[in-house]
Amino acid sequence: MAPLPAEFAKACKPYLQRAEELDKAGTNDAKVVAYYCRKHAMEVGMGMRDGAADEKAATAFLLDLMDGLEAAKKDLGDLSEAEGEQVVFQFAADVFSRADAEDRRGASTKGTARTFYAASLFFDCLKQFGEAGEEAEEKTRYAKWKAADILKAVKEGRAPAPGGPNGLDDAPASGDASPSPPLPA
Repeated sequence: MAPLPAEFAKACKPYLQRAEELDKAGTNDAKVVAYYCRKHAMEVGMGMRDGAADEKAATAFLLDLMDGLEAAKKDLGDLSEAEGEQVVFQFAADVFSRADAEDRRGASTKGTARTFYAASLFFDCLKQFGEAGEEAEEKTRYAKWKAADILKAVKEGRAPAPGGPNGLDDAPASGDASPSPPLPA
């Protein structure tokens, strides 16, 4: 695969890294989510390609990524976009719930922050299906904030406060992961 252009690193690399991690899981849902992480990275990269310093390198990277997506899509079989969206949503909600439960037990670590951050990336991937929905947007914002808050506490040598800002219990309820995202009209 062509190397990731440096200017794409901040915007695309986190999604590509999550996809690589999911490839190792070997489950069908992990394969689906990995595919959509790569697809989201490609869509983000497409938006950046025209302004790239080395447009030729950016295009080569994106073409290689597209080829990989085509091959992966065949492995997914006849999965519809709606089914893919549901798998990504449920996966993101499950990852969020795992981090939220750990945080609410008062057992947050750097690993919890990484899990919250990963959940936010998975929720971000829902944007490729259209409107992500209020629940996904809320959990994305909370997960990003909570990841930063935990890392700040660890860096300062203090225990991260469980729950929302100032210890308030205003996190999006992790038990609300079962509703499906709005389906496209």
